[in-house]
Amino acid sequence: MRLFLFLVGGTGSRVMRPLIMQFAAGIHPVNEQGQPMPLEVVPIIMDPHKANEDLKRTENLLRWYRSIRKTLYGESVDVLKGFFSVKVSTLSDILSGGSNLSDTFLFNLGAVESKKFQDFIAYSTLDTANQALCSMMFSDNQLETKMDIGFVGAPNIGSVALNQFKDSEEFRQFSNVFRKTDRIFVVSSIFGGTGAAGYPIIVKNIRNAGNNAAINNRGDLRDARIGALTVLPYFNVQQDEKSPISRADFISKTKSALFYYHDNLTGLRQSGVDTELSKINACYYLGDEVPSNPYYNDPGTNGQRNDAHVVEYVGALSILDFLSIPDDQLVTEGGNARNPIYKEYGLANDKMTLSLKDFGVQTRALINKPMAKFHLAYQYLTHQFRQDIGRGYTEDKPELQNSFLATSFFVTLTNDFFVGYRTWLKELAGNQRSFCPFNLSTTQLADAITDVAPKKGFFSGEIGYKGLLSTMNKASQAAVKTGRFGSGDVALRLMTLLDESLDSLVDEKYNGLV
Repeated sequence: MRLFLFLVGGTGSRVMRPLIMQFAAGIHPVNEQGQPMPLEVVPIIMDPHKANEDLKRTENLLRWYRSIRKTLYGESVDVLKGFFSVKVSTLSDILSGGSNLSDTFLFNLGAVESKKFQDFIAYSTLDTANQALCSMMFSDNQLETKMDIGFVGAPNIGSVALNQFKDSEEFRQFSNVFRKTDRIFVVSSIFGGTGAAGYPIIVKNIRNAGNNAAINNRGDLRDARIGALTVLPYFNVQQDEKSPISRADFISKTKSALFYYHDNLTGLRQSGVDTELSKINACYYLGDEVPSNPYYNDPGTNGQRNDAHVVEYVGALSILDFLSIPDDQLVTEGGNARNPIYKEYGLANDKMTLSLKDFGVQTRALINKPMAKFHLAYQYLTHQFRQDIGRGYTEDKPELQNSFLATSFFVTLTNDFFVGYRTWLKELAGNQRSFCPFNLSTTQLADAITDVAPKKGFFSGEIGYKGLLSTMNKASQAAVKTGRFGSGDVALRLMTLLDESLDSLVDEKYNGLV
């Protein structure tokens, strides 16, 4: 399965961050039989605010992930198990025969980024009557907005500026490479500017592809399976009279946008017919009434760097859920979804400090074990692995030497991706509401998972690095005898043995996770 994932505005980038972590843990969507499905994701970040720190952090994580994954599995898509097993590609990656697109996850909005809004609409060339009309629709501050910082909470600006989407080279290339079996998902907030404006524009142009003779497979695109996450207010900002962003406006903007979405996206009522039609096959709604720690009120000039929030973690789950819905429940005819699906999310335990156990049964079954395994792998590779080189399982294949620590794979994994992972966890724990799945103050395996103590038995001691090393040693010896790994698969061998050893360890010691 291939998913085109449109990430609109700052919230889009922030939801992608936990999704990357879930992919790194080896989490896949599952079919009706509960089996993991192969997956390639093509993230497309749509945000004119290229200096947005949330965007830059997400783009870095995506680049690091892609590099790590390529070392482990090459270009294969059919990998169903293991850390970093979901394939992540740029739009440029999947275009056959080469392309003039940049090898980036960012959608080129150059015509927007470099201009003030009034220059973009050629305000100075309008006659007096049309200038007066524009002045009624847009405030002086909005006309003066330089759009390289986004749309500063003004979707009326964004809805005009982002209409260039359909004329871009990226959209043309995406349209022509799209296949009938592919899916589309849009992530955006509803209470800001870029996300609230970008979501309906993306969907409109995809559904209207049937009218564009320049698109080869316009029928498939018009009837594509589309899901969308609409993020309602979930964080607070400091009050600043000089800023156009105000928490007090979030609810009124949300209500206005929801009415517009109902009439144009999620609930079109045909004249004389009782049945409501939607442009979206599966609509997900998510928010939190608990006010977060107030974020610095930054319209964009200082980079917009928000701490990670549990709502974003849950939001990433909507994408996995959408991919797990069978094709026959996501039918589109003539650009309209038949029997659209609407979903919200509720916690099992409404607490101010959450652990892995505070989510519902379905979430725990899908997420908890892989996330726990990944964190234990992080602990091992960060705090113990260097001491184990030359001992145990590493002796079976002498190519795993100290020089491995200087390879681009290991440096990218530990110095880049793991640093981003730990930063993400610290921000989740420090926010309100707080999400603390793991204990960041320990270097040991036994107390690494919060709210779940490992089992102790009469014949088995505490979980620790020594026991993990022994398990990996046995697995390595078996792999050597069968010739399972080639001589060049050093990184793959390490990560596979670690994944499989932790699999049995978590089953044995942490059965309370799910």
